[in-house]
Amino acid sequence: MAKQNTKKHLLLNEFIHKKILMQDFDKGYDFDSFSNGINLQYYQKRSIKHALTILSFYMSDELKSDIHNQERRKLLEFYQEESKNIKIQKKDIARASFWMATGSGKTIVMIKLIALINKFIKNKLLPKKPIMLLAPNDKILNQFKANIAKYNNHHSDFIKIKDLKDFENLEKDVSLLNEAVVYFSRSDLLENEENVGKDKKAKRLNYKNYLNQDGWYILLDEAHRGDSKTSLRKNYYHEIARGFTEEDEFPKGFVFNFSATFEDEIDFITCAYNYNLQKFNQDGYGKNIAVLSENLEFKNENSDENKMKTILESFLIFNAIVKTKEELFSKRQDFKYHNPLMIAVSDKVNTQDAGIKLYFKAILDVLKNKTDIKNLASNLYNKLQNQNLFFNENELSDEFLNHIKNANNDELRKNIFYASSNANLECYTIKGNDKELAFQSKNSNKPFMLLNISNAKEWEKEFLLELGVESIKDISQSYFEDINSENSPINIMLGSKVFSEGWDSNRVNLISFINIGSINAKKYVLQTIGRGVRIEPFLNQRKRLYPLKETFEIDEQCIKLAYGLETLFVMASDNEAIKAIIEGIEYEFMESRFLKGFKETKLSFNLPVPKYKNEAKLKNIYKISKREANSLEEFINSYDEDVLILEQCLYKNFKYSTLQELHKFIDKKESRIQLSGDKVEFNEKTTLKTINNVLNSNTKILDKFVKLDKEITHHKNIQAKLDLETVQEINKVIKDVLNAKNEDELKADFENKKINLDELMRSIKESDKSKKVQGYTISARLSKHYYNPLIIYNENDKENKINFAISNKSEKEFLNELEENLNLPFFKQYKWYFSKLVENQDEIYIPYFDEEQQKERKFYPDFIFWLKHKQSGEFIIYFIDPKGLKIEDNPRFKLKGFKEIFENNNLIYEDKNIKVNLFFYNKEGDAFVSDELKEFVKANIEDIFK
Repeated sequence: MAKQNTKKHLLLNEFIHKKILMQDFDKGYDFDSFSNGINLQYYQKRSIKHALTILSFYMSDELKSDIHNQERRKLLEFYQEESKNIKIQKKDIARASFWMATGSGKTIVMIKLIALINKFIKNKLLPKKPIMLLAPNDKILNQFKANIAKYNNHHSDFIKIKDLKDFENLEKDVSLLNEAVVYFSRSDLLENEENVGKDKKAKRLNYKNYLNQDGWYILLDEAHRGDSKTSLRKNYYHEIARGFTEEDEFPKGFVFNFSATFEDEIDFITCAYNYNLQKFNQDGYGKNIAVLSENLEFKNENSDENKMKTILESFLIFNAIVKTKEELFSKRQDFKYHNPLMIAVSDKVNTQDAGIKLYFKAILDVLKNKTDIKNLASNLYNKLQNQNLFFNENELSDEFLNHIKNANNDELRKNIFYASSNANLECYTIKGNDKELAFQSKNSNKPFMLLNISNAKEWEKEFLLELGVESIKDISQSYFEDINSENSPINIMLGSKVFSEGWDSNRVNLISFINIGSINAKKYVLQTIGRGVRIEPFLNQRKRLYPLKETFEIDEQCIKLAYGLETLFVMASDNEAIKAIIEGIEYEFMESRFLKGFKETKLSFNLPVPKYKNEAKLKNIYKISKREANSLEEFINSYDEDVLILEQCLYKNFKYSTLQELHKFIDKKESRIQLSGDKVEFNEKTTLKTINNVLNSNTKILDKFVKLDKEITHHKNIQAKLDLETVQEINKVIKDVLNAKNEDELKADFENKKINLDELMRSIKESDKSKKVQGYTISARLSKHYYNPLIIYNENDKENKINFAISNKSEKEFLNELEENLNLPFFKQYKWYFSKLVENQDEIYIPYFDEEQQKERKFYPDFIFWLKHKQSGEFIIYFIDPKGLKIEDNPRFKLKGFKEIFENNNLIYEDKNIKVNLFFYNKEGDAFVSDELKEFVKANIEDIFK
């Protein structure tokens, strides 16, 4: 596996959180809207706030004449203290990198950041400097321009686009700085004077022409990548940003670097926000990534026969994906899922490469019915049932596997190659296009495959006959340009570097790497995979179905069926390529490594979990301060209603009934808006939107109890920010504690004469269901937990480096006391299980209305217990939250939500009564809490389970 990389410590992100306060820019600034139908996701807003926080901090010295470089020195000192591997100098600190996955919307983030920087300049929160945006090629620049046009259509604060060539010098162009202007250029065109042509039409630009006294705000999109001159060119960008400074002065400008993959250590150290492929995927955005790693299990030679089998298996999986879409769309017509696409990536696309020959041979064998697909499908089905899928849940859905199991040759011909019967293969060239060849089954009327290479004409002339493919005629249509169209017939794209960068698609569901060895796979794999993670189940929704299920009321059957469309399958034709793929993804995921081996407990009864549904609630109250009310009244009265709604961009989801309630409140009539508190800082427009959301929001009510299925999943995503050797050690301990027999089991073995007395004594001494590793306890002692082992962090003053490890003091106290009280008489009356719950990972929660935040929220208690009475069969659920209760408001709101849903209701599951309890566990007891909470606060296990 990949060697642990040292370039992982994201210091600037740490500085923002530990050394300076994240500023609340929401007051008076719109971080949500981008264009019609597109609002920023929470992580996009977060990245912009990080950018503005560090920029405001760094630039504050220029705005305060009495303080000279005080803040900048703090940042430099922090870097120098914390960075061991690289010497940070003054010239290095005026930069911030943003590690954001392909598909996470970097373009939207950068454009919104440009708009907000201009607003900050206008409001004198940042010093005035020109803004430059650099991108690696014309195609990406054009994408920026198109998206700026979309932004401008939705906002009054237009961003004006100018070519960098038009910026002669700051003296001539200073008036433009009163407008929101961004100067564009390709990053590879900036050069020194010797390499710039003298002709006025020369494309290259002398970077020194763009130096100015006060520097620039520069945004780089993937501009750190490129040719062998990249390192030198980086210096040009930073010199332009720096402004005219003496050798020992701090830079006056600032550089923002956005990328999906970083290469230089300085980029990791100056990373201000991390939303890489790992985090993007964990939060439910984009497709799952499943690496089929069969070949790692074997040491055999990579024969042509095995490579051929892998290619045919990719066809079987793709066929299952196509059938999944058909079945899913028969359930719901409002899905906006893509048409699946398979891409086959080769280092070289010529027939001297045996892999390409084999790919065409595999296609021809299916078209001519020369392959035993039924047998291959059966073997693949059996293999995939138990195969470990790297970077994904460890199992494929039954629905998806059955599509593989039941596949036949006719299905593959029809669903992939559009062939109704046995057929040959023919090729079409495209007029005036020397990069594409389209391939079609001879009895079909549309192509299924596109070859996209640098010289398609030469390839056609030299190799088509050798491959047994007939070249027919020229056609006028380019298929690559329309690859994202709903009407594109292309199911397979075959090529090489063309797929690693410079194109975007949400269609890719399967990537097959052909004859790409370890060096080349590392070079291509991350970019290629990054091109395949996009997804859009519904219009402008970029998450998988499971996180969207409540918003769009999606049933479990649809979620299971969506598996094929929501997964990017990655395959390769040989061992070395598979190894390199996994190493490459681990490099991208280098912040953490997965822990493996957790086992779900065998259950003796179905575990009920609550499911909720939305109900219109017209009783919500909005509480407003006197000062806020006076300001809002003045704001509303200064507009006609129509102008207010349109000019202030309130029209989206804004209800006229909200204005009616406001007028009732202003006229001192009975209203759902009430005076309360003394909020001082607010923004009228934001307050109006908040009031509208509160007054018109749905509320969740209990729908029913269902059998626990995939509502608890956090144990499938436990990761450690530890080196490979330590992770391997922990994984071994996980296996050891699960296999260890407890004392009762060993005594039973002795009584049944399976072991003798000496073996019994030795085994009791050696066997331990709990072991310590690197400050963590790996424990399988609580056998009633939903999965085992539990990971408990023992340290208090050091960073916990395993996500979902139990580290909270009160949670650890609770588990210790539970372990000591497993023989309580109460437990003997019941069959029971319990589980830890993780916020935003698991889907078991209690809805409540946060009166302070004025919005519906989800309360995730730390533990859930299920009990089924051995005699009556009746159920009890206990939600238990071990927490300090010094601040009472939040627990009070949660308790109120719990009572509204579960108290005084006739609750039934499997025709049996079910009771739901909530307790806050606190060792200090209820001595300091209000009467309202006392009944629900318990200081020990025995009081909870009476």
